[in-house]
Parts: sequence; structure tokens; C-alpha cells
Amino acid sequence: MATKSTTKETSKGICNFCEGEFDKGKMTQHLKYCKQRTADIAVEAEDSTKQKTKLFHLIVEGRYNPQYWMHLEIPASEPLQTLDSFLRDIWLECCGHLSEFRIGDTSYSSEPEDFYFGMTEVEEEEEEEEEEEDGLDGVVNGEELLETFPPQFLNMLPSDLLAKLRKSWPIDDLVAFLKEELNSIPKGGFPRTPEERNDFQSRYLRREMLESLLEMVEDRSLDAPLGKVLKVGQKFSHEYDFGSTTHLNLRVASEREGVVQDEDDPVEVLARNVPPVILCKVCGKPATKVASGYYDAEENGYCNKCARKSKDVDMMLPVVNSPRVGVCGYTG
Repeated sequence: MATKSTTKETSKGICNFCEGEFDKGKMTQHLKYCKQRTADIAVEAEDSTKQKTKLFHLIVEGRYNPQYWMHLEIPASEPLQTLDSFLRDIWLECCGHLSEFRIGDTSYSSEPEDFYFGMTEVEEEEEEEEEEEDGLDGVVNGEELLETFPPQFLNMLPSDLLAKLRKSWPIDDLVAFLKEELNSIPKGGFPRTPEERNDFQSRYLRREMLESLLEMVEDRSLDAPLGKVLKVGQKFSHEYDFGSTTHLNLRVASEREGVVQDEDDPVEVLARNVPPVILCKVCGKPATKVASGYYDAEENGYCNKCARKSKDVDMMLPVVNSPRVGVCGYTG
């Protein structure tokens, strides 16, 4: 039986510009001053024929296996769907599972309802046309929104809040207002007196109503543009497959004005981790396969020779440079 070293190796990665190898913790600084990248950016800045746009520099890593990581650059105008598709293609996709981003307290996902089960193609097209018409002018009729709530419920809310909500609002302004109002509601402790219970109920009803309204008007699909839901310094997360889930942590490291090199493939990999070395649990040689269904792939690697001797050989997956290595049917 091979023995595993207790010394933890520093994760390293390759810069896609100069092809230099750097420690994970130093890659952000390197990319900032990389001579080859700086030269490439200078060349694109001189090209007046290409339109410039805001680009986000994202850092993404496995939450529970951070030795898998990447630095990406993506236009802020791109929807979350573009980032989700990229992560699936390069790291995650195996069986078409659902996924979602978690940004602050909000989840952005493709809901099962979006698949319109039971609808004909014509009905789906009509549904999409109605949705486009409803949001065509980008204005929400507050009076119509409030009609979806019972009158007795509305009567228990502050009159000044109701007056504001009954106005017609640009969608983005209404979303910002609702979030501001939600953040202003004190959480408070456990109510003990009748007065505290009344105050607690009032705050609870107000929070429930504002959250319901926000859910009705805010775009929480993967069509939401990155620039609307993210800002520099913001941390967020991604989950793929709600059964054998792969969790990713992401952060917006910086932003700049630049040129998209490939409109059809707008996500650029700036740097990526060197594949971690997984050793055969039997003989200690470099592993080529891992036993599937385990989240600790480093503890369940096999070389080709030892894999053939294992009773689980038919259930093994290849070693791949991905935080989903060894999980479900992912083969890279």
C-alpha cells in the first residue's frame, strides 16, 4: 500500500500570455503586470476599428477542492448564461443537470418551469411573445402588481410605502427601491410583549410583501447581465447538479475597458491551474483513473495497471483537470 505525503504542495498555474508558471496566490498580481499581456492590451487599445466594452476579471475555484482554479475575462454585458455555459464546457458538464448562481441573497437559475412542460411549440412561442411585450417599455405598473395581494394584507402595511409602490416604475429603479426597503427593515429579536409582537408582525408582513414583489419583477434567470448583478470585489458562487453537487466560489477581481477578441467565444482564460498530481492509492505511481462517486478523488486514484485489478474498474473515470473529477459521469 502506498503512503501519502503529509506535505501540502502549493497550487501553481500557467499564465496564458507568457506561459510562465506561478503560485496560485501570486497569479492575480502577475496578470496585472505580465509584460506579454500588457503588450497585447496596448495593441488592442491602438485598434480604433474595434469597439471597447467593460470586461470583468473573474477568479473561480472549487469550494472544497481549491487546487482547481482559473482566471477569466468576460464582457460585463454578457448574461450569466454565458458564464454558466463556459463553466459547464470546461469543468462541469456530464448529464445536463440544473445549475444556479448565488449572488448575495439572490439565486439566478433556469427554473424547471421555464421548460414549459406540456406546451406545444406554438404555445411556447406565444408565451415568449407575451413576456417580451410585458417588458417592452421597461416600466412596471405598481397598481397592477399590488392587485395580486389580498386587500386585508395591504391594509396592514404603512400607507406611505403603499403610495410609493402604486406608482409606475422603471424596472431597475423598482428593483433597487425594493432591495433598499428590505435592507432597512430591522431584524429584531424574539417578541415578548404585545407591542413587540405587533411590531414583529408588521415587519414580517412588510418583508414578505417586498420579497414577493422583488421576485415578481427582478430578472432571476441566467439571462441577467453580469454588469447588472456584479461589481468589483463581489464574491458569489455557482452550483452544478443538485444531487452530486459541484460547488464553485467566484470573485470579481477587477474590471477594465477592452476589446472582446472572439464575439462567438467571449470568455477568455487568462490563467489556469497546473493539473494536480493524483497518485495511485495502491502503488503510488501517477493515477490515470479515479473511482467514481467520491468527492475525495485524491484518495481514490488508480494507475492503469492497478485499476485493471480492481473490482470497481468498470465504474472508474479518467483523471481530469476539473473540480468535478471522479463525480457522476464527468470525463472532461
